[in-house]
Amino acid sequence: MERKREHGDACTGLHAKRMHLDVSAHGDDDDTSPDYQLLEQFRKEAVYRCMREAQREVRRAHEHEASLQSQIARLQHSVLLVNQFWDALAEQVQASSATEPTASIRALVPLALTQTSEEHAAALQERRALLEHILSRTAPPATADDETQKRCTQLAAELSAMQQALETMQARLSESVEHVASITEKLQRAEKRLDRFQSASVHAVEHPGQEARKEPTPPEKGSDSTQEAPPSDANSNATAEALASVQQELEGVRDVAHARERALEAVRAELLEAKQSCAQWQLQAQHVPDDRIRHHPLYQAVHADMAYLHQELEHARTTLATCERENAEMREFRADFLHQTTTQANTHSEELQKQLRARDADIARLRGQRDELNAELLERRSRETVRFAHVDEAKSLLAPKDERMAAMQAQVARLESELRALREASQAAPAPPGDVDVATLQRRLQAADSSSAMLSDEVDRLSAAYDQLERQAETRVANVARLEDKILRLTTEKAKADNKYFAAMRAKDALDAEKRAWTRSAERQTKVIERYMDTERALQAQIQLAEKEVTALRKSVHTQATRLHEAERDTSVLRRRHAESERARHAAEASVAQHLQAATREQAACQHAEERAAALEREAGRLRRRVAETGGSRRSSSSGAEQYVEHLNSLLRCSSCKERYRDRIILRCLHTFCEACVNARIQTRQRKCPHCGLAFATSDVQVLYLQ
Repeated sequence: MERKREHGDACTGLHAKRMHLDVSAHGDDDDTSPDYQLLEQFRKEAVYRCMREAQREVRRAHEHEASLQSQIARLQHSVLLVNQFWDALAEQVQASSATEPTASIRALVPLALTQTSEEHAAALQERRALLEHILSRTAPPATADDETQKRCTQLAAELSAMQQALETMQARLSESVEHVASITEKLQRAEKRLDRFQSASVHAVEHPGQEARKEPTPPEKGSDSTQEAPPSDANSNATAEALASVQQELEGVRDVAHARERALEAVRAELLEAKQSCAQWQLQAQHVPDDRIRHHPLYQAVHADMAYLHQELEHARTTLATCERENAEMREFRADFLHQTTTQANTHSEELQKQLRARDADIARLRGQRDELNAELLERRSRETVRFAHVDEAKSLLAPKDERMAAMQAQVARLESELRALREASQAAPAPPGDVDVATLQRRLQAADSSSAMLSDEVDRLSAAYDQLERQAETRVANVARLEDKILRLTTEKAKADNKYFAAMRAKDALDAEKRAWTRSAERQTKVIERYMDTERALQAQIQLAEKEVTALRKSVHTQATRLHEAERDTSVLRRRHAESERARHAAEASVAQHLQAATREQAACQHAEERAAALEREAGRLRRRVAETGGSRRSSSSGAEQYVEHLNSLLRCSSCKERYRDRIILRCLHTFCEACVNARIQTRQRKCPHCGLAFATSDVQVLYLQ
């Protein structure tokens, strides 16, 4: 994409400057100029340093890869051994359990590094099932609960202590990894500093004054040009002679400085030899004699710690044996307690079952009696119903008889009253007047006699009927009295039957209450037995976990003992090497002290020579100013060359700080600055170009390579 600016003729500042340098009068001498050669050498050495750093990184990567390959090989070998162990264990279990199903044992999947986490979990689950099968077959008898709980608590405490120790070791491991990373980073920085220290171009760029003192600079050319320039008058000749004498003196001082520099190089070589000898002594310090290691306080402290650890190991073994013995005793006690508890529970359950059977028989007998009494009561109720029907019938028959008797009595009373009236009328009647009256009266008398005869007959019939009804009523009343007696007797028997029924019901309720009480007692006993069974299962699970933890702790103790022996052996070797390194260090320190004293003396002499050279330089500058005052028109070409070099350096230096060289370019505006200025802009978030003020991002900053 084309980038357009406001001033199209200017292009970029960098290209404009390069074009200006290319078209300069000294463009032909750029390839042969010492500044360009120094810059080219600096660039090549920078590339070489980057290549060396990359080579070291590649070597470290190869070493890390080799270590990873060795770890993978060891892991594969370990996995192979584990698979062989599990195969042998499965075959042994299959051979020892010929009567049991072994399909799960034959279906074991071998472990491999290429398996996923789910496959690893499935394989470990199968092996766990196999271990549980083996432990269930080889599990010793259970012991008492309290002792087992105490043992589980102790093992849990030991497990927590082991876990805390593991966490401490993991923290130390992480600290060691961080320390190794920091040491690796420091080593990389030290290697970079060493490469820069060994680079001559870096010294030439960072310390241009020392390079100027090391080799003659263009002032000689300036002097030649000054000598080649034709003199104008006598004063200039005298000044030139004085300048030549000063230059000769300066040459002498430079010779002295070169001599001092050579001496300093010799001292540096000796210092390098001393460092090499120190490195050799350090290598020799790795092989320290045993006597010095034994007399060292650190060895004695480690030996004391080792003795303490041995005592702790013996104590742990003794404690483990005691715990195993207590565990066996607890298992025996638990087996006896379980057998006794089971026997008592079975006996109590049988007694309860017998009582329940007897109660069921009583309930069945009472139910039979209740049914018989209910049947008898129903029969008596039917008989009483029939008797009450007869009584009602007798009462219904007696009611019309009373009515008829009352009607007949009323009719008899009426007839008697009529008869009395007739008698009174006959008595009160006068004597008959004649035969007519007598005949009439006779007829009347006959009629009255016939009616009285009829009434007498009717009264006789009524008397006979009354007598018959009275006899029937007496008979019925006798029957009713007899029935009432029988009803009273039946009522008494019914009351007795009711009493018996209520007594039977009360007995039944009592039996039901007793049954419920026994049922609740049986349920409580069942719950207690279930709780005991749950406690037993929980204790068995805890015992299995404790045995697993004990096995793991045994393995850990064995591993720690092995590591302790290895640490003792390594400690002896390290102490021997430490003693040797101490002796070598003392000798190297003495040698380094001597060399440092010599180097200090040489440095003081070199500093004195530098001060004298600086004084001579100041004197030469003063003389140059005098020459410039006397003959300003006859300036040497050396001053022009110095100005040109200064101009080139100003072009290469950062336009923001005017101190460091340009090594970063902003792709947004193509302006170049030093790394410190750009990083300062980025860190203070003032991400604008110092030259044009254009905003830029962190990704727009790239390294500038000069070719």
